[in-house]
Amino acid sequence: MKKLGLLSASSLLLLSLSTFQPREADAAAYFTDIPTHHRAYEEITYLSQSNILSNDHSNKFGPDEAMTRAHAASMIGEAVQLSGTPTNSRFTDVTISNPASGYIESSVARGIIKGYSDGTFKPNKTLNRGEMAVLISRAFGYNSSTTTAAANELITKGISKGIGKGNFGTSQLMKRGDFAIFLTRAINAQYREGAAPLQSSQMYVNVQDNDSLNFRTGPTTDYMAIKKLFKGYPVEVYYKVGDWVYMKADGAYGFVHTAYISSSKPSVSSVKDPVDLAPPPVIGGSPGISGGGSLVGQTIIIDPGHGGTDGGSAALGLVEKEITLNVSMRTQKYFDKTPLAVRYTRTTDVYPSLVGRVNFAKQQKGNLFVSVHANAGGGTGTETYYYAAGKNPHEKESKALATYMQKRMLQAWGLKDRGVKNKSLHVTRENSMPAVLLELGFIDTAKDNSYLKSPTYREAMAKAIVLGTLDYYYNYEGLTDVAGLYSQFGSSPSPRYH
Repeated sequence: MKKLGLLSASSLLLLSLSTFQPREADAAAYFTDIPTHHRAYEEITYLSQSNILSNDHSNKFGPDEAMTRAHAASMIGEAVQLSGTPTNSRFTDVTISNPASGYIESSVARGIIKGYSDGTFKPNKTLNRGEMAVLISRAFGYNSSTTTAAANELITKGISKGIGKGNFGTSQLMKRGDFAIFLTRAINAQYREGAAPLQSSQMYVNVQDNDSLNFRTGPTTDYMAIKKLFKGYPVEVYYKVGDWVYMKADGAYGFVHTAYISSSKPSVSSVKDPVDLAPPPVIGGSPGISGGGSLVGQTIIIDPGHGGTDGGSAALGLVEKEITLNVSMRTQKYFDKTPLAVRYTRTTDVYPSLVGRVNFAKQQKGNLFVSVHANAGGGTGTETYYYAAGKNPHEKESKALATYMQKRMLQAWGLKDRGVKNKSLHVTRENSMPAVLLELGFIDTAKDNSYLKSPTYREAMAKAIVLGTLDYYYNYEGLTDVAGLYSQFGSSPSPRYH
């Protein structure tokens, strides 16, 4: 049986259902110079949970101070689980009295950081951004051979966006706050911004029959366990962080130790379902923040057009209100495969007023609004509407959402592309969230009507609506937990259109 890792089982990793859940550390509570609105607050909070931070002040982090080689070795060493036990190192200027001596020696032995030809390490020498990129590349197995290659790889992986206009700023000073951000993103892909899709491989939980495995928010036992996994449960593994792996299990993302997963499915009579211990943390701040966030907590409002006494258009044996409800309700099973919550303005043949539909969306604290319709008037094709310069403040977001929806609908049915259009419609104009209105096809045109009538094509359109939603979150909002969802639908992220 092939395994990742060679460590034996540990009681620290395999605990009973009564596991104590540690309180998440709070950067604002630890450091007086890291208020909750600080740009690195979430990342410093994340690192605080496992003693990964290294600084010279008891109650200040110094986010704008320069990052030294000693602190970098300590933080990276702790992150990838190197030995930090103080030791007399190979360097004349690093003795056992230096708190970072163990991490420095371990990092050098691992090839992450190097000393100088004169036999010194220069622990207090500051880093630039290019040197930081190389250290992270080596520590996390990217193995870029040059500063330029390392910088480009960090951008591709969503760990850094550079300093603008394609410039990474390799020679600029590495600030401590920025280092915390980059290190957090290297550890946990949910914090990344605009990353390329991650590749995964299926593996299986491999513990004793009566044991369980804690699925944690970070790569040490200091991090909170959010689920318990049992022998034989399938997981999607993305990459290693030291002796731990970042993976997806039961719709959530987190870490387990490599000793307890196997590429071969263990023999087990039946696989137990995971047990939830705590809700996965919402990463990326409040819903709708662009970049590095999570789909968790996002609510999609689907609005089947017309209904009740308002049948909408009717032709060739079809009534619009029946089409819109049928297609809309077919989205449910696809949304259920994602962390997204979905709410419908109607689920039966009733007529919510236009005002009522918008009020419902606001009451549900929706993050996106999608109204589903069929067209009429003798034309042909698919089009999507958003509204600019109205009461809805989300013009750019609405246009982006409309673009991704339109592209997916065209893929699903292949009708004429009538484009993305700006039009004053109540449900898009009066809403307080990104809002679009979809016109699937023309009910009174034979070709379009045949698509609107077909259960197979209705199913394809429902799937397209969900994929358009994911494309918006992946490409526009930059949410990093989206990439792994596409495989469930036999798809992949769309190109970036906005």
